[in-house]
Amino acid sequence: MNSLLRILTSAVLVGVMLLSSAGVTHAVTRAACFRILHASPDAPNLDVYVNRTRVADNIAYTQFSQRRWCIAATIVLVRAFLAGADPNTTAPLVSSNITMAFSRSYVIAIANRLQQLQVVVLENPTVPLAGQFSLRVVHLAVDVGGVDLAVTGGAVWLFNVVFPTAQTTTQPAGTYTLELRQAGTPTVLASLGTLTFRSRERKTIYVLAPSAAAAMDATARGTTAPLITLVEPDR
Repeated sequence: MNSLLRILTSAVLVGVMLLSSAGVTHAVTRAACFRILHASPDAPNLDVYVNRTRVADNIAYTQFSQRRWCIAATIVLVRAFLAGADPNTTAPLVSSNITMAFSRSYVIAIANRLQQLQVVVLENPTVPLAGQFSLRVVHLAVDVGGVDLAVTGGAVWLFNVVFPTAQTTTQPAGTYTLELRQAGTPTVLASLGTLTFRSRERKTIYVLAPSAAAAMDATARGTTAPLITLVEPDR
C-alpha cells in the first residue's frame, strides 16, 4: 500500500506545473519565462490566462503584461478574454496550446484583428558575443506588407520581415540611425531615430498597426495613420 501511495504521489508531482512571477523563480529549477503583449489594433482591453492563472490584467493595445512569468511546463494553454470576463463562464476570444522550451524566454502576443485573433509565440534571441548586440524585428502589423530594417542612408540589415514573424540581426555595438522601409524599396515606413546598443545587449523592435481609432481618424482626414513601433529590451 505504501509503495502504491509513493507511486501516485510521484505521478502527481511530475504533473504539477509551477507558474510564478519572475521575482520568485528561485523555486523553479526548470522553467520557460514569458511576457504577454496586446497586439490586436481593434481588440478591447484583455485579460490573458496561461492555464488557469491570469498573467495579464486589463492590458490595452500596445501594452505588455506588468510581470514576467515563469512556468515549469513546455506545453501550456493560452486564452484571452475581454477584460473583466469570468473565464469559467465566458468563451475566450482566442484559445491556443503553445509550446515553449525550458531555460528560454518568450513574448506571447495576442495579434491580428478581433475577429481573427491569434496567439503568436516569439522566442527571445540568445545573448550575443562580446562586442556585438542583437536586434530583432517582430512584425505584428496586420494588413501591412513586409518591411526591411536599414541604417538610414546605409545598409539593409533585415529583409522582408512579414506578419506575423520575426527576424534577428547581430551587429557591432555602437550608435546607429535606423529606419523601417517597405520591403525591397527605399520608401520609409517609420523612422526609428538614433539608437545606442551596448555590448551583448538584446533589443526588439515591435512593429504594430495603427489603432482602429487612429486609422479611422486618418481615413476621415484623407491621410494614412503611421505605424506604431516599440523598442524593447529582451528579458
